[in-house]
Amino acid sequence: MDPLPKYIGIQWFSFAEQKYYQRLIALPEDIADKMAKQAEYTTSKGTFKGPRDRLVIGLAPRGTIVLWIQNQIGNQIEVARMRANEIDGDPSDYRAATKRYLEENADYLKQHGVPTTGW
Repeated sequence: MDPLPKYIGIQWFSFAEQKYYQRLIALPEDIADKMAKQAEYTTSKGTFKGPRDRLVIGLAPRGTIVLWIQNQIGNQIEVARMRANEIDGDPSDYRAATKRYLEENADYLKQHGVPTTGW
């Protein structure tokens, strides 16, 4: 995107926690410069250089948001980390999707709980 937006609005429902979150993300002022810098990456066809032209938004438990820039998986750099605000919402809006999520993940969650570190 040229120019990059100054803000990104995001809202989501955490299936693991059964909570809603939202945040207006102010992108770092220097993010366009960081994204334009050449970064090395390797594919099956060789090693190349190019800008980190992908902005990745990670959403984690407890409303954690992490922003990375990358041009290839494995050469990402973290550019921001923040917390979203928990907001009101009715978890039953996602009843069918939550059921599928729990069918696939309930055993793990019972054994380990909701992972809250490593993000």
